[in-house]
Amino acid sequence: MDPKDIVRQGYDALSLSYRGDRSENDGHNQKLWTSQVLDILPSAPAKVLDIGCGCGVPASRELASAGYSVTGVDISKVQVDRARNLVPEGTFIQADIASESILEVIPITEKFSAVIAFYVLIHIPVGEQSALIHRMSDWVEEGGYCAMVVGITPWTGEAVGWLGKDVKMWWSQASIEEYRKWVKDAGFEILREEHAKDPVSDGSESEGHQFLLLRKVSKLQQKDTSDPNTNTYNGASYLMQ
Repeated sequence: MDPKDIVRQGYDALSLSYRGDRSENDGHNQKLWTSQVLDILPSAPAKVLDIGCGCGVPASRELASAGYSVTGVDISKVQVDRARNLVPEGTFIQADIASESILEVIPITEKFSAVIAFYVLIHIPVGEQSALIHRMSDWVEEGGYCAMVVGITPWTGEAVGWLGKDVKMWWSQASIEEYRKWVKDAGFEILREEHAKDPVSDGSESEGHQFLLLRKVSKLQQKDTSDPNTNTYNGASYLMQ
C-alpha cells in the first residue's frame, strides 16, 4: 500500500481518538508553538497556512480566533470535514501537500505571513521533504515565518496498533542535521529550536521531535550568509557590526 494511503486511512479511522473537539487535555505542544507564532506575526488579518491541519484544533482554531485568515490542508477527509465544522472561519482543503496538484489550489504566487507544519513532515516520504520545505519557503513572504516539527534520527517505518487500535500508521524522517541544512537551503534562518518529548502508552518516552521556528530572509540576506563578515549563532545568521 502507498504510505500516504496508510496515513490518510489511519487519520480517517482514528481522527477523534487522536484529537477531541475541545482539546483541553491534549495538543499541549501545538498550543505552545501556536502561541509562539502568534507572538511574532504581524497584525491580523494576516494570512497563515496550516499544513497538516488535522481537525483544526488547536492551531487553526487559535489563529482564526485571533483574527487571522487561516487556510488548512490535510490528506484526511475526516480531519478536513471536522476542521470545517470546528473552525468555520477557516478554509480547509483535502489534498496531498507534497503533490503538484496542490499548486492548482494554492499557487506558488500566493503568499502567507506564516506557514505552520506540526507533525506532518514526518508522515511524508523523506525523499519528498526537502522539495516540500522549499515549496513552503516559496509560500512565505520575505520576512515571514515558518514553524515546523521534524524528526531527530533518520527512520522510516510503519506500526500496527496505532493509538491502541487495529490501525496502521506510517512515518518517515531525516536527521535533525539534515533538516537544518534543508531549511537554510530554502532561505530560512532558525530563530528557535525546542525538543519535544513524546509520551507513549506504557508511560515511557520516545526520542521525540524537534520544533523549529524559522524566518524567511530576504534575497540580499541570503547572499550575505556567504560573506566572510557574516557569522552564525544558534542557527541564525547575523552581520558583524
